[in-house]
Amino acid sequence: MESSVSSLNIVFLDFFKDIEGNLEEILDSPMLKILCEPIIDLTLIFSDIDNSKEVNTFIKNSGLPQKKIDDLERIFEDPFQTSFSYGYKNKEFVFIQLERSSPLLKPTHRNGLTGLIFHEILHSIQRQRGLEVRLRNSLVFSLDFFTQLASIMPPESFKQEELVTFLKQISQIALFSLKDIFVNVEMMKRGLSNPLLDFYSVELRLEESDQTTPPILDIPFQKGEIKIKDLDKFAKAFNYTISLIPVWLPTMVLQEDSIDYTPSRKLKHFIFQKYYINPSLITREMWHIENIFLTSFSFSKNFHVKWFGAIFNLALEYLLGEDFVFYHLSKATELVEAIYEGQEDPERKRLAMVPILKAAYVHKREYPAGIQQKNVEDLDAAMKRYTIDQEEIVELEETLDELIQTKDSHFGHFFENLLQLSIMILARDFRQDVFHGHQTPIKDFGRAILTLLQAINYLGDQCDEEYYHSVRLTVKRLLRSDNVFKQKHLAIHLEIISKEAIFASDTDATSAEVEELLYNFDFFEIPLNNTFIEMGISFINNIKTVLRKVPITDSEFPLLASQFISILLSDKELSIEEMDQINMILVSSLIATSGVPFTMIQPVLEQFVTSSHPLQTENDE
Repeated sequence: MESSVSSLNIVFLDFFKDIEGNLEEILDSPMLKILCEPIIDLTLIFSDIDNSKEVNTFIKNSGLPQKKIDDLERIFEDPFQTSFSYGYKNKEFVFIQLERSSPLLKPTHRNGLTGLIFHEILHSIQRQRGLEVRLRNSLVFSLDFFTQLASIMPPESFKQEELVTFLKQISQIALFSLKDIFVNVEMMKRGLSNPLLDFYSVELRLEESDQTTPPILDIPFQKGEIKIKDLDKFAKAFNYTISLIPVWLPTMVLQEDSIDYTPSRKLKHFIFQKYYINPSLITREMWHIENIFLTSFSFSKNFHVKWFGAIFNLALEYLLGEDFVFYHLSKATELVEAIYEGQEDPERKRLAMVPILKAAYVHKREYPAGIQQKNVEDLDAAMKRYTIDQEEIVELEETLDELIQTKDSHFGHFFENLLQLSIMILARDFRQDVFHGHQTPIKDFGRAILTLLQAINYLGDQCDEEYYHSVRLTVKRLLRSDNVFKQKHLAIHLEIISKEAIFASDTDATSAEVEELLYNFDFFEIPLNNTFIEMGISFINNIKTVLRKVPITDSEFPLLASQFISILLSDKELSIEEMDQINMILVSSLIATSGVPFTMIQPVLEQFVTSSHPLQTENDE
């Protein structure tokens, strides 16, 4: 039976003939009409997934060339094929295949069925825009490159033709997954995340989590050794992991204030807890895929190539027993090189780069297995380029020897501290660039920090989880935000978090105090610039120093606090406009400093104005 809504042709086959009235609300929705409008000829077919007889008859009468009919019939022969879209020239077909008992047909899950239908129609829309042709061109380019790269595999382990077959196997799921990512991102941006999330929640049985049993995919991995013998088995495990990416990855575009943000986090965590059980190392690399998405996502060929490159790289590294930590450190050095390229002060780049190179040296010495010779040579060359001399290397060796002799210590903490130092320097430079109004490559800084965090993540239980998650979340928020004020706010927050990990002190401004300081700057309309922010944080540090020496109830506190601030300002050359802001910056800092009551603000300000005549404004006199 056929029906139509607007220009859309709708076909009900099998048991759908009996329930078509139940779908009327979905098929009459204004959004469906808006989605279908750009397509000249679209047919939506509902059929029984367990019975291909009627749908085969429909295909034969569809008016498609015989070659295309044969293609479609092969698709229906695939036991794993469910709903999908198919296009030929201007004709588009969307096949919604369900079984009679599908939860999506229940009234309680009608929203999820809407998500499935919209998802498949958007595939047709994007195909009509020419996306599929561009994707296939990018895939051919990437596959050719990695087919050549596969020649590095030892011939005694894998025959070249076997590797090519394997790469083609994973290339198809990489292509399908990327198409799904693009569709789901568009759904999120069109405000259709709610039905999409409902669809995936039903499909993955979120409400029946206790009954969820992921497949057992026991794929061996050992650094420096080729453990995998059955490439077909590995392809199955690998493709299973990749196929889930389009469900959770596009949710990264949702803002935290979105009504669908919390449900999207719930679904993502459910996938990682219930489905991403094994292979464990492939699962951990999903964070790397997420980092690439956050920093590089676009509909352009540039992102296509990065996506396919990440998938193929991951597969080949797993086969080789590559050391993933060293791989991420190598990527981090490339990113840092790019960030500071062309800058006048070479010392900025050296300060950020040297801790990474030292961490790579430490890791190479402790865990040499799985590190490719080329990577070792690149490390040696970089250490010479950044003038890490023999004396520094000897010092590194001595530190490691001391750690080995100390039972309570582990090289992992030293390794993490080095990377934390680099992250702190990157965060500081990023904040300075943001406040100076430079064309700061936010995505480059973000990806470099996320890549270093990825290396830290492999420390497992030795990793400072609070630091890891705090930095990672802040960078993700930065990458999502286009608001300049919010970027400045987050840049300061990132610097404070990273600084606290290295230089924790009772007298340093905490992240909470800096948050309060920024709020007060906004309230009092104090410009957010490097000078004022650094001044406010220094005021807090000095006030806390006085608090450690003198109780807040002591009558000397206002005098000492104002004197400390005056001394801090004595060597600064400030313009008239800057001098006019000093008093309000001090007020903002006093409010922000924990342990200072509001009643103490006026006495400190009065003492400060009395003892700092050159800083008084006309209103103060």
